[in-house]
Amino acid sequence: MHSSTEPPCIDVAIIGAGFCGAMVAVNLLRNAKGPIDIALIERCGTFGKGLAYGTSDHAHLLNVPAAKMGAFPDDHEHFFRWAGSHPDELQHYGLNHVTPGSFLPRELYGRYVSSLLDEAENTAPNGTGPYPAQRGSLQRITAEAIDVAPQSNGRLKVRIRNAPDIVAQHVVLALGNFPPGDPKLRDQRFHRNDRYLENPWSTQTKMKLAEPADVLILGSGLTALDLILSLAAEKKSGAIHLLSRRGLFPMPHRPVESYPAFFDKHHLPKTALQACRVVRSQVKAAQAEGYDWRAVIDAIRPFSQQIWQHWSKEERRRFLTHLKPFWEPHRHRAAPEALNLKSQLERSGRLRCYRGRVLGIAPGDKHLIVNFRESVARQEKQLHVAYVVNCTGPECNYHKLKDPLVIQLFSRGIIIPDPLFLGLDVGVGGTILNLQGERVDHLYTLGSPQKGMLFETTAVPELRLQAAELARRILNQLEHRRKNRAADQAKEALGAFHI
Repeated sequence: MHSSTEPPCIDVAIIGAGFCGAMVAVNLLRNAKGPIDIALIERCGTFGKGLAYGTSDHAHLLNVPAAKMGAFPDDHEHFFRWAGSHPDELQHYGLNHVTPGSFLPRELYGRYVSSLLDEAENTAPNGTGPYPAQRGSLQRITAEAIDVAPQSNGRLKVRIRNAPDIVAQHVVLALGNFPPGDPKLRDQRFHRNDRYLENPWSTQTKMKLAEPADVLILGSGLTALDLILSLAAEKKSGAIHLLSRRGLFPMPHRPVESYPAFFDKHHLPKTALQACRVVRSQVKAAQAEGYDWRAVIDAIRPFSQQIWQHWSKEERRRFLTHLKPFWEPHRHRAAPEALNLKSQLERSGRLRCYRGRVLGIAPGDKHLIVNFRESVARQEKQLHVAYVVNCTGPECNYHKLKDPLVIQLFSRGIIIPDPLFLGLDVGVGGTILNLQGERVDHLYTLGSPQKGMLFETTAVPELRLQAAELARRILNQLEHRRKNRAADQAKEALGAFHI
């Protein structure tokens, strides 16, 4: 029973409906033994896509071959089979067939995840909770969650902007990635200039960059590569300048033969330097035997989280400072087609890449003046561009975020950054730790917020496992609670009978 002023309680509320949020919901619906009531809350109104797969640009390709992108940890080829069984979807992108090594459009993957959500919803047992589900037991809510407050009865209340509150037994923060942090410059006034574009994923950003004028991209990672691919088709005139500290782009994928594991849980490198030396030695030995260096990097993946957790805070900091910039391009590779197009743009002169550090960004007459120092020649240079777009990577320091939900949770001490400001402070299995270092009961996260705990926690192979394990944990707790409630009711009935 609930009071007339308290919203009725559902089983699970999931905030965020990108890959992580959608797949937690899918796993809950697929594996629940009985009816389960879920609220999936997404302010953008698209469920199952998020930033990564919400693109409509056909040039944006997955960074992993199709046969490795299955959304379930026990079926890596599920997406490959799904794509092959949907020829109409493939033809929409001008594709006649798909191979295990195909790098398919990211938009297609978003459709895949959305279809999994639809299927799980349509085949789930009917819900019994207070929120009328469209079908099955899933309620999709297009609104912004702005607070999560623990209640005295152990439940959690989710405040929704311009909509009724939701009370749930469990809440999942599937927050995904946030826009990049602003460059650290002494003069910060450029932040307020309309020609500085802080969100590289917005439609408005792409429209402005397509204007017939020179533009500057800051950063050279996967987000920058995406933007280059978009502008290659949409920008008819004007140069695309790109500036990054080291000029390191993601390396291209290639089919490789598996390389034997050279780490195990009993023999992990104690320092970042030791890890670097071991990997270099293994690459040299592997290449002598005809292996590709990519196979060595891939052989580390099953142990990367264990290695990270094995290191001290200071050792992790050393890795972030000295090795991460070189590790990322080799570990998070890109589709060869994407890098080939980038090379074509460079050869044609449409794309001009620089290595260096931004010194200042100042407003000019209908343009921005960017001063930077080149890394090799150590010379100061200047660019006049219509727009500067920030592609330096998602902001990981949650204290700097402008997200209303994050700000509110910080203000009441419910969340706290991890010691290295890579994400949130979490316990095993994504449990949220509060300002006092205590577990917040029934409040969880997965994906990017766990970067401080796991480091490798942003790609589908890690995320699909986290989503499945978190769903299993929640279902076990719900089942345990239901059994206890049934036992209590049986005792009450038996006591009444004896009276």
